[in-house]
Amino acid sequence: MKTSFYFVLWIAIYPILGLFNIPFLNNNSFIVALIIVWGLSAMINKMMPQILIYEQACNMFPIFEDIFTGNVKNFYKRLNRQTIIETITAIYFCVTMVVIAFAIFSRGLNDWFALLIFALFTYGAIARSVQLSKARYSLKENPTKEECEEIAVNTYKFDYADYARYRSNTTAEQMLPPIPKHFKAFQIVSLIFAIIAAILGLIYLVYGIVVFFSSFSVDAWAFGMMGCLYGSLAIYFGIRDFISILPHLRKSQYKSL
Repeated sequence: MKTSFYFVLWIAIYPILGLFNIPFLNNNSFIVALIIVWGLSAMINKMMPQILIYEQACNMFPIFEDIFTGNVKNFYKRLNRQTIIETITAIYFCVTMVVIAFAIFSRGLNDWFALLIFALFTYGAIARSVQLSKARYSLKENPTKEECEEIAVNTYKFDYADYARYRSNTTAEQMLPPIPKHFKAFQIVSLIFAIIAAILGLIYLVYGIVVFFSSFSVDAWAFGMMGCLYGSLAIYFGIRDFISILPHLRKSQYKSL
């Protein structure tokens, strides 16, 4: 599924858990939410493997085409955009981890598991941000097709060699696998979730700004910044997914930004 789907899912889980008014769910909401998201993700992967394979191919092929055609400028723009988003994500996880740690040590909350999970997420986000930043710097210093190919292999972990071998004997459109059944329905559902993610992200962003400026306490600044960062990411992925889906609903092939 699209990233915006998981933003909506994650945001919706907490109020839904609150409706049950079960102490165990309320006291362990983060763990329960994590299990639900992981379980649904695994279930979705099993329910529509062909759609997900096709979507993954559509995500990779624009990158491959930029390399094959020598479009270094477009390749760099995509890499730069991804680097910025990963950096913002890393900052969000860092801020959230600090907030959780502060709650544990100053208020005596027992959220050690949540802190551990966020520490792992933070490490992964920082590692991806650093890796993309290094790749961006390398491409800026050496803006060549060969450098793009190296980044695709070493940073994105894509197998460009096979694509280049088959692409030399066919067109880009023919390289894509057949459109799977129910893919248009998948696009429509994804479009709806993208809109919802952007709206919820805007709400989070406004809430974060209000909290940030409502008090001069460290708590308010931390929670406000966390809301602003999370809302900004939700807005970005919602708009990105919306823009990538809408123009291609009536076309035979699907391209991701």
